[in-house]
Amino acid sequence: MGGAYEQVAGAATVVTGAVLIAAGLQKALKPRVFSAQIADYGIVPGAASKFLARIIPAAEFAAGVLLLAGLAGPAAPFHLRQAGGALAMLLFAVFIAALVSAYARGRSIACACFGGDSELETVGAHSIVRTGLLFVLAVAAVLPASAGRPLDVAGFAVLLAVLVALVSELTRLLGRLRRATAALVEELARRPASADYSKAG
Repeated sequence: MGGAYEQVAGAATVVTGAVLIAAGLQKALKPRVFSAQIADYGIVPGAASKFLARIIPAAEFAAGVLLLAGLAGPAAPFHLRQAGGALAMLLFAVFIAALVSAYARGRSIACACFGGDSELETVGAHSIVRTGLLFVLAVAAVLPASAGRPLDVAGFAVLLAVLVALVSELTRLLGRLRRATAALVEELARRPASADYSKAG
């Protein structure tokens, strides 16, 4: 396996691990907020949402730590990264299913990606695409990777993180453009009818 390929796999591990640790910590600090966000999905009952609000952040944090620990150095056991990657894939797969379900039902809610409620953290095509890209990175994270040349791995990690963010933001902006265009077309379609009605009157 080529050195560049191994470094990309290492970068995917760094990005996935960092994202999961950050997400897990933020949700763990606000369990009530996260529990309410889970309940907003309308998939599980209230009691289950409180339980999941404690289990999910712990699982995210554990997956992130395992991923990074498995890339800590040349002697780092590969099975740690494999376990972290497998747990990450499971979390992202469940999250994608929940996002798709909420999006299909037209629920305008916080996606609970990082426990916030900004526009970037709402259920939509952008959050589905972003989570899908993170799932792909989690898959890459379980491949053999190089822990050497940390500057190269860090450079690839930054590029991957920027790519995920840019694709997510582009998807969100395209969604807003599509909705604005649809609203404009609908408004233009109504105007001739209104004009004809006023003339007839």
